[in-house]
This record gives sequence, structure tokens and C-alpha cells, in this order.
Amino acid sequence: MRVRHLVLAALSLCACLAVNADDAPLQTLAGQIADGDHKGVTGMMVSMHGRVAAEVYAPGKGPDTRHDIRSATKSITALLIGILRDGGRLKGIKTRFDDILPDSFAHMSPDDARRDLHLVDALTMRTGLACDDWSPASLGHEDKMYKTKDWGRFLLSQPLAYEIGRHFSYCTGGVVLLGRVIETLSGEPVPEFAEARLFAPLGIDGARWEKTPAGHTDTGGHLRLSLGALHRIGQLVLAEGRWQDRTIVSADWVETMLKERTRVPGRGSTYGYLWWRNTIPHNGRTYETVYAHGNGGTFIFVLPEAGIVAAFTGTNFNNAKRQFQPAEWLYSTIVPALVGKQDQP
Repeated sequence: MRVRHLVLAALSLCACLAVNADDAPLQTLAGQIADGDHKGVTGMMVSMHGRVAAEVYAPGKGPDTRHDIRSATKSITALLIGILRDGGRLKGIKTRFDDILPDSFAHMSPDDARRDLHLVDALTMRTGLACDDWSPASLGHEDKMYKTKDWGRFLLSQPLAYEIGRHFSYCTGGVVLLGRVIETLSGEPVPEFAEARLFAPLGIDGARWEKTPAGHTDTGGHLRLSLGALHRIGQLVLAEGRWQDRTIVSADWVETMLKERTRVPGRGSTYGYLWWRNTIPHNGRTYETVYAHGNGGTFIFVLPEAGIVAAFTGTNFNNAKRQFQPAEWLYSTIVPALVGKQDQP
């Protein structure tokens, strides 16, 4: 099976995409992943202008493997919020959570500042709540949330640490609350809503969501999808919401979702609506890059100007060096191989 996938990848490199001689490093990388030389990297699928340049799997993995994509789930939740808005069920992302989920705020006094929490604040990781998943000591850390029965109540029991809408603080709980919004306004469980309006139109099957102890859907992480499914999500974003002449999510939402909304403290990246942003320099040009990222090394990279989509899966959980290898390969190998020297001044 491993050899077959590598051969198909090599055929794709030769037949599906006109790649210059600089593609040798990409073929080498594909071979290394297929041989299991990069521990915890379980798959890579790369395309340019819709043509697959490489599709390769680590030993024991294949096209039917469903990977735990961890926080890359959040970026898919952002697409679902857009679909909900496009369908007229959501008036706008500046709507207050309290107006949609009043029962979740019933324990608060009428003048509690937390009632001014808006959907956009969760989409930009600026809830203001004492919730920081990058700090184990944080009161609202996700590991503490997972031990409770009602994750939404746990989040909304946290005090404000900052003014709402002002400070970036990575908080999974806020994205879980967005899932409650999807359920409430659509009248459907999130898996059914996602299947009918996103996955089925894209030809994605076998998506597996996790449930919270209270029976809601975990829209902040742990969705299981195939590598090919991740790549299709990337292609959808690249095509501004269209797939095979059908609009799945509006171009307006995709543009809105990917715009820079806030800088991320201590990192070189910026953030849109649950999508990360960065830039890649190559031959005198700078390519804007938007991406989904999940702990372990799951990535969906989209370079709109270059027409490149690169999806990776991995199991390097909580290993910062190994899980970010795909980002290094994007810069050092993938972009040079596909873009080549065509942009050189």
C-alpha cells in the first residue's frame, strides 16, 4: 500500500503538474514521509491550481484513514458559521451570545459585562475571559474544561481578565460555544448541519465528531477527517467558497473570515476568524498564507496568489518542534518546487 501511494504521488508529479527541475526536493520529501522517516508525520497532499502534485502517506496510513485534526476543527467551524450566516439564520457575527443562548447566561446579573460577549469575539479569540489554553495555570484552560460536564457553563463561569474584544487569548471554550449557536439557530445537531451543507457537497464522507459530556458537539477540536478531506477544504477556501460550479459558502464570508483581525502576541502570525495568517518570501515576492492548524501537526495551508494548497496530518502532539515541520517544508521545499523561479526578478 505504501509503495502504491508513493508511485501515484510520483506519477502526479510527472503527469498532473508542469513542475520545473526544482521538484526533486519535493519528491525526496514525499519519499521520506512514505518511508516513515519523519516521525509523527502521517500524510501530505499538495496541489497547485487544482492539480495534485504529491499525495503520500506514512506506513499504516492511507486515503481512508480518519485523523484527529485537533484544533484545525476550529477553522471548519468558522466555515459553518459562514454557511449559517449565508442562509439567513444568523443575523451577523456581532450578535451577542446572550441573545441566542439566554439560558447559558441566566446565572449572571443583568449588568454583568460578560453579557456583552459577541460571536465575533470568539471567532477572533478575544473573549476577554480568563481562558488561555497556552497557559496551564489559566482558570479557563481547555484541560480543565474537559473535566466538567457542561463546557459552556464552565467557560461562562470564568471572570473577565481583559476588556472584551481587545486582547488575543487562545480559548477553545469560546469555539465550543459557537457550536451551540449553530445547533440552536439551525435546529440541527452540528454533524448533520455540516454533513448536509459542507461535507456532502464537497464529496467528503466519514467525518466523525466528538460529543461533550452534555451531548453537544465539540466544535473546538477532535473532528476526524481524511487527508483528502482536509485538502478539499483548502481547495474550497482557495476557490473563495466554490466547488465544481456550486457555491458552498459565499466569497464574501471567505474574504471576511481570512482578513487580519488581530496580531498574536509572541508569534509572527496574525489571526482572522479562526484561521491563522502568515507570509512566505520567495524570490523577491511575498506570498500571503492562511492556514488551519491542529496540535500534532495537522495543517491546511492555502496560498491564494500562488494557487497552492498543502494539507498535512500528524501525531506529534504537544511537540512544538516536530509538529511545525510542515510549516518549514512549505517555505523550504513546497513553494520553491511549485513556484520555481518564475517570480524571480
